[in-house]
Amino acid sequence: MIEIGGVRVFDVREVAKKFRVSVPTIRRYVKSGRLPGQRMGVKWYISEAGLNEFFLRGYIKPKKGKAKQK
Repeated sequence: MIEIGGVRVFDVREVAKKFRVSVPTIRRYVKSGRLPGQRMGVKWYISEAGLNEFFLRGYIKPKKGKAKQK
């Protein structure tokens, strides 16, 4: 995570790890417009606000199966 002008942004790998999906899946979401992102150099970045909007729309569903118990 980096901060640019007071806005927190995450690269594709960080977002994939956070949502527990593959990097190509996140890239596909960004390229299709489902997940708002901005390319800077060779990397894509997604703002925290973009992640919140994406999450609230329900594009990524939790994986089925038992939750780990502690």
